[in-house]
Amino acid sequence: MYEDWSERCRRWAGIRSEWIDVDGVRVHVLRTDGADPQGTPQLLIHGLGGCATNWIEVICDLAAHGPVVAPDLPGFGRTEPTEPGRVRVPDNAEFLQLLLDELGWDEAVVHGNSMGGMLAVHLAGLAPERVARLVLAAPAFPTPPTALHRVPPTTLARFAPFALPGLGRFAMRLLSSAVSPERYFQEAARFIHADPDRVTPEARAVGLEDVSLGRDAPWRVAAFTAAAESVVRSMLAPGDLLKLIDDAAMPVLVVWGDADRLISRTAIDHVMKRQPTWDLEVLPSVGHVPMLEAPADYVAAVDDWLQVATPTALAA
Repeated sequence: MYEDWSERCRRWAGIRSEWIDVDGVRVHVLRTDGADPQGTPQLLIHGLGGCATNWIEVICDLAAHGPVVAPDLPGFGRTEPTEPGRVRVPDNAEFLQLLLDELGWDEAVVHGNSMGGMLAVHLAGLAPERVARLVLAAPAFPTPPTALHRVPPTTLARFAPFALPGLGRFAMRLLSSAVSPERYFQEAARFIHADPDRVTPEARAVGLEDVSLGRDAPWRVAAFTAAAESVVRSMLAPGDLLKLIDDAAMPVLVVWGDADRLISRTAIDHVMKRQPTWDLEVLPSVGHVPMLEAPADYVAAVDDWLQVATPTALAA
């Protein structure tokens, strides 16, 4: 890894890889001190199947507000869990609280993408005093049962195996053995991005390296499966998640791309009606990982919102 990621790309100057011990887990993080070391720090949480480098195109710009840390969650990237099963949503919410302790951060602005958005909401419920604000990027919000017929069949096909114990792990092992890392990465990119070509070549290269790394880390399949099963269960029986959403009292910004194939506008609107004080920024023609596909737009939305004392809706 890199003491300074400018060795890979000049845009990433100041970002460094570090290892932090969190409750016995050796955690890989991307970190930068920021332009204002005394500013409110920002914690960036990746989604299912992702890793810290999902945030690499926005870390330097977000650092204008203070220190930034993006961890590889246990079971993802380079962070091997002590127990493969301890990667479910509640476990990782507790892990994030412990990570804040290790970082010495009393509070942080917490960003979360997809599953990371679900985790950020759980963290806010577990330790609300530690979460100054939430930025939820295409968060894993449940679709109302009356609107399930609107979910694209390709999305249902990807996640249905994880609704049945054992089937998801079997499917992942079969996929890992049958598909090359290059093909797996390309197919995933076509699914999660509206336009994969908008992702920079440098970020694509790092993403492919992570997929290739996963083939040499047998614990990744078990961890991915356990995390995916946890997310799917929460989406199918969202009572606890919806209560956490209802109880969130800190300012919240939702950033969503209107070409997202995983999280529908129906799901977003369902939650926004429950929390009308939350702010929503809609990015046109952007998919499920806006900070990779449209990093400048993501940063602009966050910058504008952080400068508002009492956030109001930015877009609808």
